[in-house]
Amino acid sequence: MSAVSAGGIYLMVLMLITFGLVGLGYLLGMKVDYSREKLSTYECGFEPMASSRQAFCLRFFILAIIFLVFDVEIALLIPYVLSVGVGVGFFIRSAVFVFVLILLLGLLHEYNEGSLDWMF
Repeated sequence: MSAVSAGGIYLMVLMLITFGLVGLGYLLGMKVDYSREKLSTYECGFEPMASSRQAFCLRFFILAIIFLVFDVEIALLIPYVLSVGVGVGFFIRSAVFVFVLILLLGLLHEYNEGSLDWMF
């Protein structure tokens, strides 16, 4: 009789629990009704006025991505701004300078590409 390590037993129990929960979810899960009524869009109980598969203006998406990038930039720069009076080392100042430089180059690229122009 060979000895099974504790890690092997842990792995077997973990796999048993995982496959058991996946199987239980499959057996007890809701069965989806793919009828025409279920697949249609829902607008507060009214019939849809137009197709929901219309072309989406890409400029709204690009504007949202630019907003997210600069929102994250602000969140990353706030700790630096709050620690300026404490005495920040050269490495931190250099890293923040490179970070802001990359963001400014990205902003310049977006401007030159025309993504910030709101003309149709």
